[in-house]
Amino acid sequence: MRKNGILFLITIMMVLIFSFGIAVSASEVEEITVWIPGDEVEYSFYYNMFKQYEKTNENVKFKIEQQPWGDYWTKLPLELQSGRGPELFMAHTAYSDVLLPNAKELPFEVDELKENFKNPDLFLGENGRPVFIPLVFYGAVMYYNVDHWQEAGLDESDIPATWDELEKVAQKLTIRDGNKIVRAGFDYSTWYTLADLIYQQGYGLVDQNSETTIDSEAGVKVLKRIKSWEDDLKISDYTLGDGSPEDSFLRYQASIIYGHAWMDNWLSATDEELNFKAFPIPVWNQESPVITRADMELTFGINKNVNEKQYQILTDFTKFVLNNDQVMLDIANGFSGISSRKDLVDMGADNSTIEAIKAQMDKMIPMVLPGEYETVIKQVIEEVAVMDIPIAEALNNAVRKLSLSNLDSVHQYEEKYEYVDQLK
Repeated sequence: MRKNGILFLITIMMVLIFSFGIAVSASEVEEITVWIPGDEVEYSFYYNMFKQYEKTNENVKFKIEQQPWGDYWTKLPLELQSGRGPELFMAHTAYSDVLLPNAKELPFEVDELKENFKNPDLFLGENGRPVFIPLVFYGAVMYYNVDHWQEAGLDESDIPATWDELEKVAQKLTIRDGNKIVRAGFDYSTWYTLADLIYQQGYGLVDQNSETTIDSEAGVKVLKRIKSWEDDLKISDYTLGDGSPEDSFLRYQASIIYGHAWMDNWLSATDEELNFKAFPIPVWNQESPVITRADMELTFGINKNVNEKQYQILTDFTKFVLNNDQVMLDIANGFSGISSRKDLVDMGADNSTIEAIKAQMDKMIPMVLPGEYETVIKQVIEEVAVMDIPIAEALNNAVRKLSLSNLDSVHQYEEKYEYVDQLK
């Protein structure tokens, strides 16, 4: 009895001490400044995420500061490097190289995360722990105008799985006025096209020496095909989209576009009358080791200069996000993508974009291309398709420009791909 009484007293003391700690923390509200490059309409799922955490943690108050998208990615790294900036910030894969050195590692072990999350080892700090963890995977998909499709006598059985099939369908959808295309059957005018179609032929975007493969036989083959879409089959006109297929789609000047999952909600909000669906990216053949790249949205970054108390709060917040089913699903659905949580992959919203991502996810290579690589790809396509520069000359121009860039990061991403042994 005495032993049980002592244990009871110890238990009571532990409860009292723990409760006292909570009471003290609750009386000292910690304000955390957060930067986001968008408003509550665009990123409602993020704003709700912060509200949910505040409800169960009354000692924490998030002060969200909206920043213009264009300025954000220039201003944020400078502020972080100077020792200022927000305690917490929205990150982006395209700027991960400048954000990583200015953000704290999370106190998680990669091997443990791998049990429940896809690719948690892509953004590691100096000590081998993650700085950012992917929340959602998404990427390129094809969008088609359902009304155009039906007017051409097509149905879902005509959804193309290969580029040969797409060309046949696009010919039925194209409308011309003499030699002028007034409605393209297919608008390919994004840099995704060249990058993805090189991958589909079994080539990486760099070789073992981290040098571009844009001038490989695969790159030449893609550009010849693009040229045939413009000049021979006459199903495409680069100038209609001018590098942004979503624009020609919204103007009803293209029936199929090479799009991206993020466009799903944006297209619906921009034109409520637009009747569209998505399907997976076609392939050269079913043996293609890659279909398209996988883009990612990441956990928010923690400023490397936060104090210990702030760090504890923000790591707890990150755990809250990763472990909350509804928060994770809201983020995935918000980007029309697939959750990085393995147990949530099949629990997203029921729409054609997410279904298209699911169908090709196994062959989507996680990749963050340097901005200069994207720019050069755009220039090559435009030189060949619009300016009628010979393919060899356009590729020589591209190689010369990219020789000035460090493409090691591309090689590092490709080395982590599950089917890297199938890439040349």
